[in-house]
Amino acid sequence: MRKLFVLLTSVFLVLTLGGFTGDAGFSRGMVSVTFDDGWASQHRNALPILDKYGIPATMYIHSGAIDEQPTYMTQEQIQDFADRGHEIASHSVTHAHLREVPAGQLDAELRESQATLRQLFGPAAATSFASPYAEYNDATLAAIRQVYSNQRAYDDDGTDDSGFNTRLNYDPYNLRVKFVDATTTTATVQGWINSAKFYNSWLILGYHEVGENIGGGVYTTDTAVLDAAMKAVRDSGLGIVTVADGAAEALPQASVNLPG
Repeated sequence: MRKLFVLLTSVFLVLTLGGFTGDAGFSRGMVSVTFDDGWASQHRNALPILDKYGIPATMYIHSGAIDEQPTYMTQEQIQDFADRGHEIASHSVTHAHLREVPAGQLDAELRESQATLRQLFGPAAATSFASPYAEYNDATLAAIRQVYSNQRAYDDDGTDDSGFNTRLNYDPYNLRVKFVDATTTTATVQGWINSAKFYNSWLILGYHEVGENIGGGVYTTDTAVLDAAMKAVRDSGLGIVTVADGAAEALPQASVNLPG
């Protein structure tokens, strides 16, 4: 009886999930590790862990804070990330609420950040963008498309595929992310990884401060928790990619009609 139950359960999973894996999955599952804001704790506490597990990350930097505040990374520290193969991406100039600023300021937040990051870190920098506070609308997206190749957004409404990028929902200007905060357990991250591997989807993990809660919010990850998560990423069998590389790999496989 038990064997029959297991067989029926397996058939049910194939029938209900097989369509998702076959139709929505990319040619392989992928995972990207991202860090927002350019906190100095990312250099002190996250970089050694990334080095330990050989994980290339995407660093979203708001350029106006470089060398201006001790809680944020210096140019030298960001260059250290770049020299080790991590992607340097844009998070605007001032971390403004982009939906609320005039059109001229919006354009400046996008273009000046890219120009500064490329001047400091080379022409490969700032092809990727993440909207501050994960806030965007049609107007900001239209402006972002004029400057950047992709935008990491936020789309996690609790449904089965929310927070995961698939071949069916793929939009380079609405890249879905799973944010990690102080309450996120290693088991939760492992579950996300398992799902990305099962469905051949693209999981993007979003981190902020590491080991130090300077900002006073909930988006701080303990170094031991980050270490365990990065070990899980390394051991996952997923393709570990920067956002720029993941977007380039996903786009030719996408089956949605993308905006021009």
